[in-house]
Amino acid sequence: QAKELELRAVRERGAPAKKVVTPETTEEAPVVESRTKIIPVNNHRPLRGFRSAETAYRAGMSIRASLLGDAEARRWCDDHGVETRAQAGGINSLGGVLTNPELSNEIIRLVEEFGAYQANARVVNMNSDTLLIARRTGGLTARAIGENAAPLTSDVTFDNVQLVAKLWGVDNRVPVSLVEDSVIDLADAMAVEVAQAFAEAYDRVVFVGTGSGTDHGITGIATAIIDGTHTASVVTAATGNNTFGADGTSGLDLSDFTNVVARLPLYARNRNAKWYISPAGYGSSMLRLMMAASGNNRADVAAGANLQFLGFDVVLVHPLESRLTGTSNAVACLFGDLSQAATMGIRREVSIKTDASRFVEFDQLLTFATARMASVAHDLGSTTVAGPIVALRFAA
Repeated sequence: QAKELELRAVRERGAPAKKVVTPETTEEAPVVESRTKIIPVNNHRPLRGFRSAETAYRAGMSIRASLLGDAEARRWCDDHGVETRAQAGGINSLGGVLTNPELSNEIIRLVEEFGAYQANARVVNMNSDTLLIARRTGGLTARAIGENAAPLTSDVTFDNVQLVAKLWGVDNRVPVSLVEDSVIDLADAMAVEVAQAFAEAYDRVVFVGTGSGTDHGITGIATAIIDGTHTASVVTAATGNNTFGADGTSGLDLSDFTNVVARLPLYARNRNAKWYISPAGYGSSMLRLMMAASGNNRADVAAGANLQFLGFDVVLVHPLESRLTGTSNAVACLFGDLSQAATMGIRREVSIKTDASRFVEFDQLLTFATARMASVAHDLGSTTVAGPIVALRFAA
């Protein structure tokens, strides 16, 4: 067996690279050596999901081996230590074919890059369906003690934040032609599409969720913070400032934003405070104010602006308010330390099962990705004390 593996490696290293004809050149594609396998680097589109062609190639070969039953791909996976799993009922309760670790790791990392919530909130691993996290609600109190008098006692008090894992899923239909043309393109397409879908779903429910069944009962931060029980964490813009300020309207001004900074408690401001605003809101309000403050200097306009405002980083969140009109009383943006205000629980990372027969008439492969996630916004302040995250609300 060792000799057979050695001979295969010699054969693969000696095989010539496939000739790739492109509009720019008719020369043979350069190759890079990956252990004992030569992988052409120019026979795929620019990668969006993977950092290297080697990782995408390994993931694609695993898919080809497990899904299409390709004997050569299965042999390649065995030789190169790429795991292929067929029925996996003991791992995924839904059963089916799971992707190899290379693809799963890329999906997890892409969700964190594309999604604002998972990259900034507190993330914990869950070993069961539910998880209780202790939260300090009160501390010791120092008091003046009179002469010959006993001091009053005080206690540190706690309560619990409960996370309940829910199942999230996404369907993805991949053309079989990607398998025929390039396994790198197949793996890259699956990673990008699945990662983007999970990132968008998490951001939507966490920031603007309504608590309905389609949101798994999660009420978004921007929805909950203006429900009347967290008024100390809400700053209302000045009278008349009921839009971001596009199309020549007055809109939000600098004092509206500085009032938000002033409202945030110092413990949240000094630790990891950031602005959370939609791309439309950022361009129409923050960027507009920064350009006006610089006098529309040509160098500033040409160079653009960093994603910072008033000295704090800006995180662009697509689900937040993006309308440029009709925004009265809506939440314009959030400011604070998201890791202190909300917690995300991961019960199970992304896993994928595939089916080659579901959409056979369309010449497509079905991939069904699932994950188990929980989220709760547990600290948004009260009617008297501002929490670690503060909202700027448009005027009525």
